[in-house]
Amino acid sequence: MNYHLFRTINDWSGNSGLDDLMKFAAKDLLFLVFAGFALLCGQRLRDKDYRPVALAFGGLVLTFAFAQIAAKVHTEARPFVTHPSAHTLISHAKDQSFPSDHATAAFGIALAVALFLSVRWGALMFVLGLWIGVARIYVGVHYPGDIAGALLVAALGVAVMAVIGRFLPDLAAGPAPKAMAGR
Repeated sequence: MNYHLFRTINDWSGNSGLDDLMKFAAKDLLFLVFAGFALLCGQRLRDKDYRPVALAFGGLVLTFAFAQIAAKVHTEARPFVTHPSAHTLISHAKDQSFPSDHATAAFGIALAVALFLSVRWGALMFVLGLWIGVARIYVGVHYPGDIAGALLVAALGVAVMAVIGRFLPDLAAGPAPKAMAGR
């Protein structure tokens, strides 16, 4: 099923306009996700609201740690290595495919933003993460299972941080929430 879904998505390639858009998403869209994350964190830090930023970063650290473990547990060659007939639109090393690093980063940021910084911005970043994941399949460098694995790893990392965050003291409390500011 993983290969059949890969073939279905990868076989959509061949339209130069769509190919260019998907190559952009597969390679460069992640930079915009990182920039959005940095801006949101910068805004919170400017307001001296440190806790959500620390939790978001902690979620990302755990996400990347879990991704490293997942890569060691489940080794998988890239689709263009296993299936030379795959349409490969970007160059890539013949290294580990599972989980997708790009999708792991995009989903990890999206989920951390949604849980700790801003639900609206997190939802937008999640859509961008889906686009990045589909694009990585489209350009021939990942299987759908690599993207699903990235989402699972990101959800686990951010969820564990959310649980840990419940037990951490709020040592550097920022300003009072706006609803409580006048009391």
